[in-house]
Amino acid sequence: MDNNYGHISRKLLSKRQSLMLHALGFVTGDPSIRIDYPYVFHPGLQVQVSEPGDSKWIYMMLPVTRGSLITDIKIAYHRTGLQSRITLIRLVEQREPVSATVVHNEIIEKTTPVTDVINTVCRVVVNDSILLKVCLDFANTDDMIELGMVEISYIPNYTSFSVLKKKGIKTGYQKEDSITGLFSNSPSLNLRRPSLTELFLQKKEKRKSVFKL
Repeated sequence: MDNNYGHISRKLLSKRQSLMLHALGFVTGDPSIRIDYPYVFHPGLQVQVSEPGDSKWIYMMLPVTRGSLITDIKIAYHRTGLQSRITLIRLVEQREPVSATVVHNEIIEKTTPVTDVINTVCRVVVNDSILLKVCLDFANTDDMIELGMVEISYIPNYTSFSVLKKKGIKTGYQKEDSITGLFSNSPSLNLRRPSLTELFLQKKEKRKSVFKL
């Protein structure tokens, strides 16, 4: 197990799912940012600016259900210009419209390739709506950053699994006994399966009782 995931068990990590999104979902409230949506000649989302700056934010809502645990965020990108790049990946939790809480914030290294997939490992339990924020640094107005795949890895119902684990309740499906029709691994039932010899003798005794009648 990757040490980056802390004390998340292998069993829980095996339950992870991936939410596959496209950068088409990104929006911005900054009038200096221009977003060109996918077109015939460019399948990705192209971002450019009318004014250079290091705090150009774009946002995407993540449709992840409450109680899930977000473990990874991956963003595929391509950039023109050596100085313009993605600088921050952030997750913000929000309930009331007048306030929000930063629940994950990772600074991206300056030495990222021109074309790559950024992968940030996090551990965020979803309690309210989650917003993915990406900060871009544009050195000049001729540069462009194009975004494609956005992958969110998460463990659904993580809080439910955590509660069951604390209470000592085992999770998973019980195997049904094909002969008795009872759950063979149920702790409250301590039944022994009869042997073939015992079944044969029981059938023989039943036949004798029939003949006596």
